Amino acid sequence: MHELGLMQSIVDTIHDHVKDNHVQKVVKVILEIGNMSGVVPEALEFCFSLCTKGTVLEEAQLEIERVAALGRCGKCGKIFDLIENEFCCPECKEGGWELVSGRELIIKGLEVI
Repeated sequence: MHELGLMQSIVDTIHDHVKDNHVQKVVKVILEIGNMSGVVPEALEFCFSLCTKGTVLEEAQLEIERVAALGRCGKCGKIFDLIENEFCCPECKEGGWELVSGRELIIKGLEVI
């Protein structure tokens, strides 16, 4: 499960940031996770409490925002949801596309006191 390593890296990054900014406690962590990132959000949620135990993040809430896998059709230029349309442009039915979003794994925000 690579999510444990990912979550530990996320927690380490946040911990370094809050330490540098003299934050006493983190209340909420907001992550953006793309539908094509290869990350299982439920596994990250499970790992969050393990990785935050004994840190300023221990009681923080984890909020995960999913980012749709969007592609731009190489033929007609339409932007469409890749997964909903089975990786084929709904407009011209072509299968050639460029990924616009969906691979994100971003610390979008923190609520701190």
